Amino acid sequence: MDNEVVEVKRASIKEYIKLMRPKQYIKNLFVLAALIFSTKILDIESVLDAGIAFISFCLISSTVYVLNDIVDIEKDKLHPKKCRRPLASGAIKKNNAIVLGLILVSLSIAVSLLVNTKLTFILVLYLLNNLLYSFKIKNIILLDVFSIAFGFILRVCAGSVAIGVSLSNWIILCTFFLSLYLGLGKRKKEIEMLKDGAGEHRKILKEYNDEIINQMMTVVLSSTIVCYALYSTSNPDNPNMMFTTIFVVYGILRYNYVINTTEEGNPTDLVLKDRSIQISVLIWALSCLVIILF
Repeated sequence: MDNEVVEVKRASIKEYIKLMRPKQYIKNLFVLAALIFSTKILDIESVLDAGIAFISFCLISSTVYVLNDIVDIEKDKLHPKKCRRPLASGAIKKNNAIVLGLILVSLSIAVSLLVNTKLTFILVLYLLNNLLYSFKIKNIILLDVFSIAFGFILRVCAGSVAIGVSLSNWIILCTFFLSLYLGLGKRKKEIEMLKDGAGEHRKILKEYNDEIINQMMTVVLSSTIVCYALYSTSNPDNPNMMFTTIFVVYGILRYNYVINTTEEGNPTDLVLKDRSIQISVLIWALSCLVIILF
């Protein structure tokens, strides 16, 4: 009997962790962009502040995932993959999920105040953006992916205010176009996977089709590469940054290849599974650090 109780508790903990979506924390690495591109990477205080900003964003993003699952619980039950999520499957009760969300948002705000109120303001803005997305914007064509892109910009800005450095306009544009591209790619795969039932699961998918999304992705893909190329050549103090463009172009084109030739389309899953993308991101980050520091 005792063993059965222990197993149930372990299963419950596992389901709560699953509800928080820790795999998605990889997106919050954008918070560290300001630290990588600044000269403060060797400053312990800045590293700690950036780390705290990363943790606070992980907590607030988990809050958002809990919120989304609560709002979409009925639709998720009809989805071939999302039906296995803790709320949709019934493993966690809705009221318990609400309590978890309140705890997470409280912890996120409290942790952010260890750095400064500017970081807290960005977290609140991020939460408001996602509330608007969950209840309204996700059903408006283009604004749905623009809202997602805005969330990534806020991540980069959070890292900036945490360590007290200004961001290049090119970095903000690169973040916007890259996240827009990833968002469109996800929509493309959702339509392909759900086919005729796409609109029933997500209303906005009725407004998109393969031809429109492919045209948009081509424009955004080109814009991402051009913006990063302009950024990498805009600083006369670091002319060698130009060479990092090679890894950026490879990583983006690799992602474009994978989503057009396989069933995988979730950006997070691709980064966690595709070895080529992982290596290109790692080499890009290391080369940036070496060039900026030395």
